[in-house]
Amino acid sequence: MITHDNLARSVAAFLMGFVIIGFAALAHATPSPLSATDAAAVIAAWRAAPEFPMPADLVIQAERLASADPAVRADADAALARAATRLATLEHGRIDNPRAVDADWALRVAYDAQRDFDAARDGGRVPAWVATLPRTNPGYLALLAERRRYEAIRHGGGWPSVPEGSDLRLGAAGGRVAALRARLETEGFLAATAGAPAVFDAPLAAAVAVFQKHHRTQSDGVVNARTLRALNVPVEDRLRAIDASLERERWLPDRLPPERIEVDVARAHATLFAGDKPVLTMRAIVGAPRHRTPIFRARVTGIVFNPPWNVPTSIAAAELYPKERRFPGYFAGHGFYVADGRLIQRAGPKASLGLVKFDLDDPFGVYLHDTPARGLFKQHHRALSHGCMRLEAPRELAAALLSTQGWDRGAVDAIIAAGATKRVGLRAPMPTIVVYRTAQIGPDGRAMFRRDIYGWDAKLIAALSRI
Repeated sequence: MITHDNLARSVAAFLMGFVIIGFAALAHATPSPLSATDAAAVIAAWRAAPEFPMPADLVIQAERLASADPAVRADADAALARAATRLATLEHGRIDNPRAVDADWALRVAYDAQRDFDAARDGGRVPAWVATLPRTNPGYLALLAERRRYEAIRHGGGWPSVPEGSDLRLGAAGGRVAALRARLETEGFLAATAGAPAVFDAPLAAAVAVFQKHHRTQSDGVVNARTLRALNVPVEDRLRAIDASLERERWLPDRLPPERIEVDVARAHATLFAGDKPVLTMRAIVGAPRHRTPIFRARVTGIVFNPPWNVPTSIAAAELYPKERRFPGYFAGHGFYVADGRLIQRAGPKASLGLVKFDLDDPFGVYLHDTPARGLFKQHHRALSHGCMRLEAPRELAAALLSTQGWDRGAVDAIIAAGATKRVGLRAPMPTIVVYRTAQIGPDGRAMFRRDIYGWDAKLIAALSRI
């Protein structure tokens, strides 16, 4: 039987429960104030990231933490918290969602800086957390240093252009040679020499060859039309390439997996890393400008030997069926057949996927594969595919990836020679990163520039300018 007293006690206990819950929620919602040590760590982190201008009032806000006025302390605490989360966000990329700018940019993973900061604050580890924010990757830092050097060149008025004309080579003389010498001196490829003759001599040819290597042209020391175009690219354009490349690097972790495959679309190269060192490098064929290879992170999950090709409907309709109509018998001669309305190419030496295919768990349905068109790897510009990445040394890569499963190159050759289609899964899927680096540090510490084949630098810089 419920008495009046029992009912009163029940209501009181119920209300007390709400009070306790309310106090607990209030305690959780009111984090402990940031300390002077926390503030010093936030300032130090900003100073360790010179690519981002530190908030102008950050030092003043740190001093205001010691104010006797609670409202002033609260305002300072909020400002320092915003500064910490802002730096965390920037170090993961100034653009929060690159895929909103271009659907093919899938390198950056979602990141919640506020949640990260709140966890560090709740755990009393703000100094340790903010110390991890500035990037330490040597390639990133070296490119940042090169950016400062190119910015100084820009402030100095840039470099002189070299007038149009016939090829310049050893023995040439005159005003165009003098302009070439001044151009290379300004960018740092040739030491300035007072009273140097306007003659194309051996040191000048050597400087041209180094310049060519850093600008992805034929490194022969002759200033032909292609080299002349590279020489006359304004310093502002080089800065934009560096800025775009730095932003794309921020979409990646500061430390990449030590065991990985990297495909650089702009360079058209693929590299296997072991222990964070390159152990196998090869040329690649990447997507043509009309069929761009996206940039993303994924894993190689398995290798298919003697793969058939299930032709994408778009390629079948736009290219292959018209070719069969123009050249009756093309399908039969190249192993194509139709099954359930789908065009398929049988495995074999003429198969478009070659004899090896690497499965990727990426969101775009592209993959790495062999190709029967081996001669294409000799071309300087290799943006020729429909989006997938063709590899110069697929057998070597397959043997390397399967080495921990008891395979060697002989085993790879044997399974291919058997002719049957067979998929071998990787027990440890290999992290794979497809990047687009139009500016990168070379072995000598200087920036190397590559052609922006997809026009992505301009698109990214435009997006950054709107932030």
